[in-house]
Amino acid sequence: MYWKLLRRLLPYAAVILLLWYSTRGIRFSQTLRSLQRADLSLFVGVSLAGFLVWFFGETLLFSRLFSYFHKRTEVFELVPAIAAFYFLQIINLTVASSALMFFLNKHKGATWSAAGVTLLFQGLLDVTLLGALALAAIFLGLDPPLHEVAPYAVIILLVGTTTAGSFLWLRPKSGLLKWLYERPALTAFRMARPRHYMSLVLIRLPIFIADGFILFGELRSFHVDISLFQTLLFTPAVLLLGSLPFAPVGLGTLQFLFVKGLAGFAPRADLLAAALAISFINLVWRMPLGFVSIGLSNRDRLSAEGYRAAVSL
Repeated sequence: MYWKLLRRLLPYAAVILLLWYSTRGIRFSQTLRSLQRADLSLFVGVSLAGFLVWFFGETLLFSRLFSYFHKRTEVFELVPAIAAFYFLQIINLTVASSALMFFLNKHKGATWSAAGVTLLFQGLLDVTLLGALALAAIFLGLDPPLHEVAPYAVIILLVGTTTAGSFLWLRPKSGLLKWLYERPALTAFRMARPRHYMSLVLIRLPIFIADGFILFGELRSFHVDISLFQTLLFTPAVLLLGSLPFAPVGLGTLQFLFVKGLAGFAPRADLLAAALAISFINLVWRMPLGFVSIGLSNRDRLSAEGYRAAVSL
């Protein structure tokens, strides 16, 4: 019982620790003045555009992913599950993933383990792509403080490419590797072919690039003097750390990254205010989706009991 409670509280303790570290030496009045000076109409408009790009882009992405490795999935039928997925990101990404796992189990006949591994497949592809983009950004001139991500990006890239290559070209004949390769839950990894990887990357990459433009608009609304080019180089690091599963919509990690990585472009108070505003607006866009997802799910015969089961995982 105590271990279960501790496991639930640790992620939030990590968020609080990161927020404390990021706000050291910054007075609340400084952050408030930064918020007052910001162009909030620009910020809200750009943020809403970014949210819509992610929502509809990921709806397309996951419909393609599920069609490849399970059963044909239309974009429209996935909207309730994606709405629940985004709403539950208020808690964290791990909990949010349960909404998509529930969809695969309920509507596509996937086992819970196969559904989880399918999401793991996409997650590994995403972080591998971000690792490659982060290394490219460093090579192209990313600001030196963020060069610290290079070792992690290399490790991520090696793990991702090695895993994909192993399933693409190796067929173990015996022993532990054969047993592991044949696990029923690993359907996505076994079925994936180069064309599947290419198709999914061609959907995901434009979302990542668009996020760089969105981030540029959000930073400029807080008068952060950074070029579009540097923002695009900075974006992979934001997405990589922002996708950590324990943090709700990047809370804590985003503030740490802004204050540490963009220190040369604006006062720390402005950077902190921008990061806090981004986290807050991301929560605001997700909150109404709880009601949307329940309404659409009921219409599509997704039971409230099943929805609660997904949330409690």
